[in-house]
Amino acid sequence: MGRYAKQTAVPIAKSRQEIDQTLRRWGAKQLQWSDDYEGGRAMLRFFWEYEDQAFAARLTIVFPDDEALREECVDGRTGGFSQTKYDKAVKRVGMVEHRELALLIKAIFVAVEAGIISAEEIFLPFLEDDSGATVAQIVLPQLAKMTTGLQSDRLLPGSR
Repeated sequence: MGRYAKQTAVPIAKSRQEIDQTLRRWGAKQLQWSDDYEGGRAMLRFFWEYEDQAFAARLTIVFPDDEALREECVDGRTGGFSQTKYDKAVKRVGMVEHRELALLIKAIFVAVEAGIISAEEIFLPFLEDDSGATVAQIVLPQLAKMTTGLQSDRLLPGSR
C-alpha cells in the first residue's frame, strides 16, 4: 500500500500550523517542535492537564535519507537515476511526513470526540515519564512477557 499523502503539495509550515491549532483547540498548554536535520527527523512534544495531572506526549516523524530518495528517483524511460526527480524529492522532504502527522492527530480527535476512545488511551504509547522515555519505549521490550498466556478464545466474551 502506498503512502496516503505521498502526493501532497501542502507545505510543512501549513501542516504544523494545523497540528498546532488542533492541539490548542483540544487544550494543550504547551507545544514544542524540535528539528534534527542531521538525524533526519522532527519531534513534536505537547503538554496538557487532565484531572489535575500534567501529561507530556512525544511523537517523532522520520524523513527519508539520501539513499532512499535516490532509490525513488528513477527515470521511467531509462530505469536510471533521474537528477530532476531527485532535486524535486529533496525539496519535498518532510512534507509527506508532516501531512500524515496532521491527518493522524485530526483522526485521533475525531475518534475522541465520537467517544470511541479517550485521549489518554490513544496517546498512552506517546506519554513520557520523568526521564523522557515514552510508555511505548518502556513497555514494548516487555510486551511478549506481559501477554504470555493470552489465548485467542478469550478475544470474544463467552466464546468458550
